[in-house]
Amino acid sequence: MRYIAAADTDIGIHKSVNQDSLCIKIAEIRTQPAALVMVCDGMGGLSCGEIASADVINSFSDWFENEFPTEALKWDWNEAAFKVIERLHALNEQLITYGARNNMKLGTTATGIVAYGSRYLMFHVGDTRIYKISDKLRLLTTDHTYIKREMELGNMTEEQAKTDPRRNALLQCIGAAGEIEPQVRLGNIEFGANYMICSDGFRHVITPKEIFDGLHPDITPTKTDMKVHLRELIETVKLREERDNITAVMFRAER
Repeated sequence: MRYIAAADTDIGIHKSVNQDSLCIKIAEIRTQPAALVMVCDGMGGLSCGEIASADVINSFSDWFENEFPTEALKWDWNEAAFKVIERLHALNEQLITYGARNNMKLGTTATGIVAYGSRYLMFHVGDTRIYKISDKLRLLTTDHTYIKREMELGNMTEEQAKTDPRRNALLQCIGAAGEIEPQVRLGNIEFGANYMICSDGFRHVITPKEIFDGLHPDITPTKTDMKVHLRELIETVKLREERDNITAVMFRAER
């Protein structure tokens, strides 16, 4: 068994700073592959979103490099899920405190996958998304947004949501929300399927069909192919005048 992964990010056509941060870490621990793949989208409407996104990425990266190898000796998925939730809550408090001390508001989404052997732990706060791409495209996360809540309550249709000026309004993020309820999910990895994590700037102006057609496993057999097809979609997004930063990470387990 092995893992492969690729990523691409772009400042886009409008922003002066790329506030997205990403992480790919792949290792072998106790003869099994292990991986951390993440995307954090710093809040563009707040101060220094790039600081918030980088802080969250660095915290998880440090954990994977320095603590995970020891924890893997007695790995327990339920305990791991609890610790991820604890880490996200601690990061939320740290960024809120930092912002108050420096008279600024800063926040970020936080969405990622920890994989070990044939299983994964998915964690998510905000509107960065995780998709599974195999025989079809499946969305694995739930957006923590105003429009998603209104759609679930029956107050807004999908068509209305596409043009609503509040479509980027988050109900949860790390650093700008007093309370967060991270979405955490444990599952078995589907071998050969692509798992893709993307910021909202990547997906706003392309369709689910375009994501599937551009990134399904048959046309991304190698890391290089993953990278090429991610870049092609990013260029399409830019041509359609998306105004946000654009970031996506792909991950796959193979026998």
